[in-house]
Amino acid sequence: MKADFLGDAIAEELSADLREGYFDYAPLTNLELRLGRQILTWGTGDFLFINDVFPKDYISFFIGRQPQYLKLPSDAAKVSVFLPSLSLDLVAIPSFTPDNVLTGESLSFYDPLSNQIRGMDAGFILTEPKRILGNTQIAGRLSAQVGSIEFALYGYKGFFLSPVGVKDPAARELFYPELAVYGASVRGPLLEGIGNLEVGYYDSLEDRAGTNPLVENSSIKYLLGYERQVWTDFTVGGQYYVEQMLQFRRFEASRPADGAHRDEFRHLLTLRLTQLLWNQTVELSLFAFYSPSDEDYYLRPAVSYKITDQLTAVLGANIFGGRRPSTAFGQLDRNDNVYLRLTYGF
Repeated sequence: MKADFLGDAIAEELSADLREGYFDYAPLTNLELRLGRQILTWGTGDFLFINDVFPKDYISFFIGRQPQYLKLPSDAAKVSVFLPSLSLDLVAIPSFTPDNVLTGESLSFYDPLSNQIRGMDAGFILTEPKRILGNTQIAGRLSAQVGSIEFALYGYKGFFLSPVGVKDPAARELFYPELAVYGASVRGPLLEGIGNLEVGYYDSLEDRAGTNPLVENSSIKYLLGYERQVWTDFTVGGQYYVEQMLQFRRFEASRPADGAHRDEFRHLLTLRLTQLLWNQTVELSLFAFYSPSDEDYYLRPAVSYKITDQLTAVLGANIFGGRRPSTAFGQLDRNDNVYLRLTYGF
């Protein structure tokens, strides 16, 4: 069981939340059950997610909390079956938990309904799926290891976790359209490092034709990654990520004249640099996102110092920029921040 206690100076409020609280049961040596609030994660990406269709907290990520808080917990039932050459994970999530996305309360963002940057005055209504049995989200992963290479197939039936549908533009009401995801990944040794490849087909069930400008189109997402230790205690990792919007011509034909421009293909590159010093008590790191198609970027430099075995201090920054306010990182151009974080473990 894990709990979080948070004081928010902007909202002037204190809050407590149960992050993890679950029950494990293994009726057979090759069968495990986990019931309750848990962190669910799979896929091969580094801060990029294709087949990981579980909730994220992007605001936490953008303001400097520990990277582990990018993942939100789910109230779920998970069944894992282990066979000699395969493993199967099945997840049922009866209670919908959305991504914690930009709404103007903590960070300003681009509002597609008014075509401008908004803050706390955004005033969205976010309508979640009804809590009925038929809206239970189902996810599955079938994985296998052949030698040192890991293969996996994924499936998901549920909803977009971000509000990418507009129910009523006049009332500023957004919703979470139905979604199915099918994907695969492979990960293993490559050129003295570790390489990974992942792909996913996002089937937008409420706009398969791509003619409804108020609902996100279907898409295919691709990811290619590589990581290698160049010298002692210095590691370099890079990723190339592509989102391909399907039915793009129909999207363009139905897009309002004042709607934000979008490309058929969104390209994104990432770079991770990590250097350990002083007997691995100091870590210098940089994680950089850059999109040549959107012409925007996001930099995450940080320095951490392990003061004792229990106490660690981190000084870092979140730096955003872009040519257009309608892009993922361009909308955050005025939200640069510096943070100091102290972590005590016991």
